[in-house]
Amino acid sequence: MDYSPWTQKVVGAEATVLGRRLSNTLEYPHFRLLMPKKIHLYFVLAFGAAILPGCVVRQAFFVSPFNGNNLEYHPIPKAGDSVRTAIYSSLTYSNGSANDFGTDYLWSLHLSIHAAHQYDYVQFHYGLGLTLGDYTLGTWRVDSGYTFSSTIPTAAQLDSYSGEYSFGGIGFQGGINGVALFRRGEWRYLGLETSVTHEFGNYLAVRKEMPDSIATLIIRSPTFATIGVTSEILGYDRNSEFGFKWALGWALGRQYSNTGVVDNKSGDQLRYMYVNLTLHYSYQRFTTYFQYNGATKASLIFLGINYRLWAGNRRKSGEPPPYWSPPGR
Repeated sequence: MDYSPWTQKVVGAEATVLGRRLSNTLEYPHFRLLMPKKIHLYFVLAFGAAILPGCVVRQAFFVSPFNGNNLEYHPIPKAGDSVRTAIYSSLTYSNGSANDFGTDYLWSLHLSIHAAHQYDYVQFHYGLGLTLGDYTLGTWRVDSGYTFSSTIPTAAQLDSYSGEYSFGGIGFQGGINGVALFRRGEWRYLGLETSVTHEFGNYLAVRKEMPDSIATLIIRSPTFATIGVTSEILGYDRNSEFGFKWALGWALGRQYSNTGVVDNKSGDQLRYMYVNLTLHYSYQRFTTYFQYNGATKASLIFLGINYRLWAGNRRKSGEPPPYWSPPGR
């Protein structure tokens, strides 16, 4: 394994210092009080292990730009609300990093429309969306500064593709959940969500041009699909609501679930997954939200706003909400 000249100098200097310390310890016994031989040796070994560049092997991944970038927040009428069905539009901005050690950068705008229904103890939603964005392929340097990561052998070939590429996608998103009510709030205790996105654009074309030999993994399919489980808790008053949502999911398809690649960080088989954390606030017809998406080899934030276009199928006059009880009970 080849080490950089700077690394060789540092390790060589430490070895020289260690030799002098050991020599001084034998010639001048009082040095033992300042730095025992074993402690100094352990220090040198630990320092050397920390700076050796072979500790982390760089990898290159080129997959769908919708990895960690495909699921927005979807408002649903409250279980105790008079509205049973509503239609919403939304606009969301997302940006973040992707690939090994965040080498690449991407941003996108998401436009969508969805319908949502609530039937007391069950809620569900479904809709369509359009995404347009930009994906920047970063550069792969021989020396990564203070991280001491080893370079990837095909850095020169990868750098020939560096630059900005447009991408877009048309997709479907849907979900269903159970709900339990409490005073001034509800717990959507368990849900199931899914999405399917068909990609188009220059970044897809570039992935199709790349030879397999220059990267650890290249997925050229234009289809990206996920499935996940969710849980959400809300508090509300007459005109507003606020809540927190958590989701855990997996990318579907053999290319994402059985990559045949060992991750350079965990040492485990690489499988594409995601975790979403969402904070949201609604006032009358508007819902704003902040969402963090942590996915395999990707990390993004979402800032979005939803607007309720229409509400219908209201609860019949005199029909009690699910948590209602007759007077005197």
